[in-house]
Amino acid sequence: MSAIKFIHAADLHLDSPFLGLKHMPANFFERVRESTFLSFSKIITCAINEKVDFILLSGDLYDEDERSLKAQLKLKKEFERLAEKDIQVFIIHGNHDHMGGKWLDLEWPENVHVFSSHKVEVKEYQKNQAPLAYIYGYSYPERAVHENITSQYIKIENPNVFHIGLLHGSTEGNKEHDVYCPFKVNDLLTKDFDYWALGHIHKRQMLHEAHPVIAYPGNIQGRHPKETGRKGCYLVEMEEGTVKSSFISTEEIRWEQIDVSINECQNLSELIQACERSIDTLKRENKAICLTISFVDSGELANELNSQDLIEDLLDVLNDQQNEQENFVWVVKIIDRTIKPRTTSQKLSTFYHDLENTIKNYDKFDEVIEPLKKNSIFRKHIDGFTKEEQNQLLKKAELLLHRELLQHQEQK
Repeated sequence: MSAIKFIHAADLHLDSPFLGLKHMPANFFERVRESTFLSFSKIITCAINEKVDFILLSGDLYDEDERSLKAQLKLKKEFERLAEKDIQVFIIHGNHDHMGGKWLDLEWPENVHVFSSHKVEVKEYQKNQAPLAYIYGYSYPERAVHENITSQYIKIENPNVFHIGLLHGSTEGNKEHDVYCPFKVNDLLTKDFDYWALGHIHKRQMLHEAHPVIAYPGNIQGRHPKETGRKGCYLVEMEEGTVKSSFISTEEIRWEQIDVSINECQNLSELIQACERSIDTLKRENKAICLTISFVDSGELANELNSQDLIEDLLDVLNDQQNEQENFVWVVKIIDRTIKPRTTSQKLSTFYHDLENTIKNYDKFDEVIEPLKKNSIFRKHIDGFTKEEQNQLLKKAELLLHRELLQHQEQK
């Protein structure tokens, strides 16, 4: 069996609107608005440079079922780049770009293969006029598909080819996303495929690393503050009995979140300086970053930060120093998660008061860490805690309790 190389990507969400960012400078927002297209173009360039055999796109190529003409034309242009290099493209459509939507359909290049929305379909990939892979896939006929369709993925017995499944869905019981085409990992394992190219979950993850590999590449470009970090696709190389996958970062704009503690800040000027130090650290990465800052912990400033007008002013101050460089760190949101005992209910205020008294008069430190002393690793590396270290640990415990209570109040 010959070796095979391909790219697995999913959740392109081309032409995503990026709501709530139009207050950015025009040149920054234009780059954000075009980021999904620029990210996908990076994938195509990678495919050409790596001389892959094909690309797998596991659903949600478009952001909406009414696919914009702009998105289709840009997609077609990138597919034509692949056609010039004889690189094939295999596509399934998911809940966002299901086949029941309305759009002006274009004529796609001959290297583009779209899977049926009627049933699971098998397409053959040939190399040197011989079959090298059977690729199985299914496109959504409508937005919500709640059926477990894994029983329709039936392996065609041929030991001389690779077997690859494309599926847009999530594991049963997943709480982070709407559950479409639900499946159990064991459902996929029993099919005896070589690779499962999944889509729908925007967080990169491996559900199974050995044979077969079952992988979500995540989306190719973060689209809001919760989709942080590097985004991209998998470059996969397969030989008989082995699968090697490596992550390729493609995001044009990276979303990040940082915490800034108000513990040591005596006034707003010191808080701004603390934020600027964190921003300068990110700027050294020389990337375009949309940043969320969370103010955390307790201090004199906690009550002042309760004003939304003040938060807006801080946003303006932090972003006012941005220049017109290609890369930037733009603060899109500030979240106040500081601890404000004075503004809590009488019941919680009493608890805070009692907690502070307990911390001040705590005399059972040695008793609490007694179980740790029985651990050989602990004894080997730690002789004991000074009074100052004990106070620091107690302070951290107090802050953790405050933070847990604050989060509990927010959830209510």
